[in-house]
Amino acid sequence: MKNLLFIFIFISIICCKAKERIPKELKYSFEYLDKNWEKKEIEIFKNITENDSTTPRKYHFGIGMHLRNNLLRHNEQSKNLTNFFNSIGIRHYDDMSSIILTSYHRYLNNQDIELQSQVDKYVEYWKPIIECQKNMKLKAVKLYNKYKTGDTLSIKMPVGENNSVVDYPCSNGTLEWIFNESKDLSIRGVITDKYNINSDTNVFFKVKILNKNHPETKIMMEEVNVGDEFNFTLSTFWRIE
Repeated sequence: MKNLLFIFIFISIICCKAKERIPKELKYSFEYLDKNWEKKEIEIFKNITENDSTTPRKYHFGIGMHLRNNLLRHNEQSKNLTNFFNSIGIRHYDDMSSIILTSYHRYLNNQDIELQSQVDKYVEYWKPIIECQKNMKLKAVKLYNKYKTGDTLSIKMPVGENNSVVDYPCSNGTLEWIFNESKDLSIRGVITDKYNINSDTNVFFKVKILNKNHPETKIMMEEVNVGDEFNFTLSTFWRIE
């Protein structure tokens, strides 16, 4: 009997310690969901399997958006919550809400939330993107310092749907793309102004177009013709020579 009592106490202590591993900020998030989510929705959420593609993707634009707008931005604990996530390396609201939902799902099912594993996944995802953004800023400053007002440039730009120039974000972690003469836009222009906004790395050129290889192609959904001027950031995938 004593042995059974000892085992029960030991298991109780272990369970309590497991619960204590959940940071207070996440506990507050769980309490918020308990209060603001309908019981039947919580039960449905609890009973879907985590490897189901709907967890938590299905909830990204529903309860996930609610969390981002009402808990992480406009709540008395918003600052504490975002400071907590920032302290563990999570800086994007989408990632924060996903971690809250994944942790809540595991919590409802009496599972370890494995917070560090979740954090590592997002940190690893953002690593090449952050490196790409850093390289783009270095490239932008180099171009800014290389050219002066009155210089002539050749600019090659990728063209997407609607026959309009696009720019690629750093989501693929690379600064390269292959120019296709048959569809992509190539222009020659003269720099009429160069400037920065709020930062020495947020640099821009204003360019007057001298010629275009595809006259009907728009630039970022705007009609820009030979003789017109347009402004663009140097932190771009466009090829500037």
